[in-house]
Amino acid sequence: MSLKAKGIIRNISMLAVGLTLGLLLSLVWRPLPGDRITEIRPVSGEVWLSIERLETEQRELKANLAELRRELAGRQQAAAADTDRLQALQAELDRQKLLAGLTPVQGPGVLVTLDDSDAAVPPGADSGAYLIHEYDLRDIVNLLWMAGSEAIAINEERLVSNSSVICLGSTVMVNDTRLSPPYFIRAVGNPRIQQDYLRNPSYLKQLKEKQRLYGLRFDIEGVTTVSLPAYTGGFPVEYARPGD
Repeated sequence: MSLKAKGIIRNISMLAVGLTLGLLLSLVWRPLPGDRITEIRPVSGEVWLSIERLETEQRELKANLAELRRELAGRQQAAAADTDRLQALQAELDRQKLLAGLTPVQGPGVLVTLDDSDAAVPPGADSGAYLIHEYDLRDIVNLLWMAGSEAIAINEERLVSNSSVICLGSTVMVNDTRLSPPYFIRAVGNPRIQQDYLRNPSYLKQLKEKQRLYGLRFDIEGVTTVSLPAYTGGFPVEYARPGD
């Protein structure tokens, strides 16, 4: 066989091999079921307008959020200031209620006990000399105020600026409440100063004389803690009215 014939046969063989290989590759490389070939397309004008609109809305929402945060901070500061003012007003109100006797109090002080005499009244003697009278209570209360007492009560009646200690017949009335002996006068203050005033011979001469002659009970005791109730009565107002 000539060289030319051999070359033709070799070319035909290579062509057959190439065709076979191409057929095999076409059979192997096929898209799987469900696979999609995505086509890349340029973004349209409508899509760009939607994106720009969303970005604008996002900027507006961020601005609104920042404004709301500033407003919230301002309101919190105002609330804190109002709270401080309310606390100051409440503290002043509590102080005024304390001074007016409208709150229970306790502290060091004295306990003074007064009672009628147990002695038998001789025939023809003045029975009133053997009894505790409203003026005896008033004298002790006034002396305790002089001694710097901060709060005073007789039995369970707290004494305030408009309290009254009066006698109706044989009955002692305190804050329009009828009391009967024994009378317990409790006062918050400096016990040493209070006792110095009460024991001073220059004060309460009449009461101390009746104690000596007729056996009235007049006891003074300094205590570390004395508790007083709040005033529960009213405050009569006749001429006052709210101002402008």
